[in-house]
Amino acid sequence: MKSMKLVGHGSKKVLLFPGVLGTRDAFDEMLRYADLDTFQYAVAEYRGYGQARGDVGLLTLREVVIDAVRLLDYLGWTRLAVGGHSLGALVAQMLAIALPSRVSAIVSIAGLGANGASAHPDRTASMQSLADSRERREALVMTGTAGRYTEGFARKIVASTWDEIDGRALASYASDASRTDIHAEVQKLDVPILVLVGEYDPNCTETAARATTLRWYRRAKLEVLRGAGHYPTIETPAATLSALESFVATPDANAQLR
Repeated sequence: MKSMKLVGHGSKKVLLFPGVLGTRDAFDEMLRYADLDTFQYAVAEYRGYGQARGDVGLLTLREVVIDAVRLLDYLGWTRLAVGGHSLGALVAQMLAIALPSRVSAIVSIAGLGANGASAHPDRTASMQSLADSRERREALVMTGTAGRYTEGFARKIVASTWDEIDGRALASYASDASRTDIHAEVQKLDVPILVLVGEYDPNCTETAARATTLRWYRRAKLEVLRGAGHYPTIETPAATLSALESFVATPDANAQLR
């Protein structure tokens, strides 16, 4: 993983994975409120995205995990929390499986569960259409926020990464998420997880989280972010960041609060 963003200089380390529309800048709004004396954040950037747009590879989630392990070794991080937004939350859980002795906590932000994304043909076709359609990406953002904002909101989010994302890479990661099911593996983990869901998110809902993630993890905490849809890091950045840092600071004390 050649491209990433490093923020802060604290002793508590957090590795973050963006969603399918996000580059290494995806968490900038949220990280404006970070305690940079206590925490240090690394935001990963996938092959085909941002400064790694020209990097060749398999463009799979497992490759992202392998790249992330190399990044951690490069940074010298031996103990860390991992988090991710949407598809990135699935990657975070995969990394926890790969490095169970190094990952101290997981934070899922409007995230996919360990059973991955739906493989329904309609969903697959919709995600593949994002590869070369600005309008389809904007529609995805509008749907994910329950149509609560103007079209300008969706245009701004999509425009910020339109020239930074290789559509082939986006389609590949989205497709791989529908083939990835690690829910049996996460049940063997003893790591605490914080599940943050947006109040207005139509897909990554509280009901879905209770039926999946909270059943599969021994130590889990669910928190609903009021006023947010599928993009809490942008819609409610201060609340999202505060929930993350409070949990990561004392994960054992905060787990099992359902």
